Amino acid sequence: MLACWNLTGAKLAPAAYRENMTFRVEAGSHGRFALRIHQAGYRSNDEIRSELAFMSALREGGLLTPEVVPAADGSPFVVVEHGAVPEPRQCDLFEWIEGHTLRAAGGGAALSDDALAEAYTELGRQAGQIANVAERWQRPAGFTRPAWDAEGIFGAGAHLGDWRALASLTDAQRQLFERIAERLRADLEAFGQTPDRYGLCHGDYLPENLMVCDDGLRLIDFDDCGEGWPLFDFATGLFDLLGEPTFDPCVAAMVAGYREQRPLPDEQLALLPAFILARTLSYVGWCATRTHLEKATEIAPRLIAALEAFGPAYLANDAA
Repeated sequence: MLACWNLTGAKLAPAAYRENMTFRVEAGSHGRFALRIHQAGYRSNDEIRSELAFMSALREGGLLTPEVVPAADGSPFVVVEHGAVPEPRQCDLFEWIEGHTLRAAGGGAALSDDALAEAYTELGRQAGQIANVAERWQRPAGFTRPAWDAEGIFGAGAHLGDWRALASLTDAQRQLFERIAERLRADLEAFGQTPDRYGLCHGDYLPENLMVCDDGLRLIDFDDCGEGWPLFDFATGLFDLLGEPTFDPCVAAMVAGYREQRPLPDEQLALLPAFILARTLSYVGWCATRTHLEKATEIAPRLIAALEAFGPAYLANDAA
């Protein structure tokens, strides 16, 4: 496989495993790289080609996205077959990003409170930069990415899975979550998808996708980039801070950073709690379709508790 990049003989070491598998590639004088092997059937060739094109556009626009390393024939990715693997796999290569994650998902802060707030200012700034580049970028022919709209986030056909499929939900929880989903759908429809609030986004501002490096904060893993609301990225980046003293300061910091790049009126920001609930439902869907993973079993109770804690107030606000 590495022969596709003229890196035969390079050493591989596992780096991360979520939907895809990522390996660290040590190639001596050629350098160090990240090899991504895609989950079978998760993305089409056109979707991957579009993702890599968007990453390159963002890089040209001044964001420190990982540099895509083309194969020897100039292709942005390759499709590889192996007798030990039942289906072909799409593979791509990136420059290696040296640094540490902004925050270990579900764990403690890797930075001091002040440094964390400073990082969230930069995170908001980059969200604004992404929106600016996306708004003016001329998309290439055949460009296609998933839509993180209401259906894509928490509908029956949600990209991460349908939350309704989680077997451990009680009848009372299902009824509450259906009411939340119904209200969210109405609120997001009313919020709309005009260019000032909807467009190409990163789609996965998880703490482990935010690297603190010597040259600044860098976003990695654009596998879920697509059409969506920047506030959905806000919700993803802030979700792990729910209930912690750093939550409000980091919200303020992220908003301030975004507003350095483009407007974010208070009436739009008022919908952030709704996006946090929408993101929570999407994570329940992730757990429902990945019951074989220890992490899914581990985080599902926390997600359910969050919906039970914050959902009723959201619904009550509608009735007020």
